[in-house]
This record gives sequence, C-alpha cells and structure tokens, in this order.
Amino acid sequence: MNYFLSYLLIFILDDISNIIYDLTTVGSWEELVALPSFNKIVIYATILFLGFAGALLNLVMYQIMRPIALFIMARHAGYPYSWIAFVPYGSYFLEFVLPIREFNVFNWVKTDRRETIAWIYIANEFFGGIVSAILKCIPLLGRVADWAYSLFFIAWKWRKIYDLLKTFGFNNSAMTWSILATLWK
Repeated sequence: MNYFLSYLLIFILDDISNIIYDLTTVGSWEELVALPSFNKIVIYATILFLGFAGALLNLVMYQIMRPIALFIMARHAGYPYSWIAFVPYGSYFLEFVLPIREFNVFNWVKTDRRETIAWIYIANEFFGGIVSAILKCIPLLGRVADWAYSLFFIAWKWRKIYDLLKTFGFNNSAMTWSILATLWK
C-alpha cells in the first residue's frame, strides 16, 4: 500500500511539473482553455481548495469552537478552572472532570475518580503511538493487542463524550451524538 501511494505521489508531482511547464507557454485565456492539461489543472485546484477548506473547518470547529463550548460548560457547572479549556490537552481533562457521574466503560473500568481517568487518557494521547509501535513489533499477538488497545481507548473517548452530553441535558440524543463524535475525530 505504501509503495502504491509513493508511486501515485510521484506521478502526481510529475504531472504537476508538466502542467507548470505548460502554463509558462500560455499567452492568453483561449490558449489556457485549449491546453490538454486544463482539466487536470481544474481537478488539482479543486482538490487543493477542498483540502484548505477542510483544514479551515477543522481549525474553526475543533480548535476554536470546542474550547469555547467547554469553557461555557465549565462556567455553568461552577468549575473554578474553566480557563483550562483553552490549554492544549486541558480540554480533554475538562471533558472527563465536568460530568458528575461514575465513569463506566462496559463494566471494564468503573470509578468515581474521573481526574485519574483524565490523566490516563492524556498520557495515552502522548504515549499511545509509542505503545502501539511496541505492540506491533510482536508478531501475531502484538497486532491483536494493538487492536484491542486502540478499541479500549476509543471506548473511553465514547464514554467521555456520552457522559458530557448526558450531564448537559442531551438525554435523548446523547448516544447518537457521542457515537458520531467518536467516529469523527
């Protein structure tokens, strides 16, 4: 798969260099439209535009709106350190600490100490890639363990979002929105 993507990237870069060469010879709009590579120019420009639009949407929704929403929720909940929402990884901490419920993931992990669970989750965000790489070095058992490890923390993420939605009044749609949010990011 990696070789295929490498060759595809090389092909696209070569194609773009040929298009740039063609663009240096164009003298008018009619000549540009008449180029055989004009369709490729439009396709690549569209892909580039969609990539930038997606990055901008991600920036606005995940890096700006999410901390603002968590800040407002922490203020309404009376949490004294609501400013943590604007600190990187602080939003994860708030998402675990704000719900006043028992943290229960399919009866595997049951605890009222949500701060501890938050720190474990944040440590996984930092060191999860290293753990995953180490597990993948073990032949068959490592792949299965890595898969289970990933699913376990996805379940934690789902539960974090579910508890947050239940706490702040989304009782009827908490399950649906928490699953969608877990799959999105």
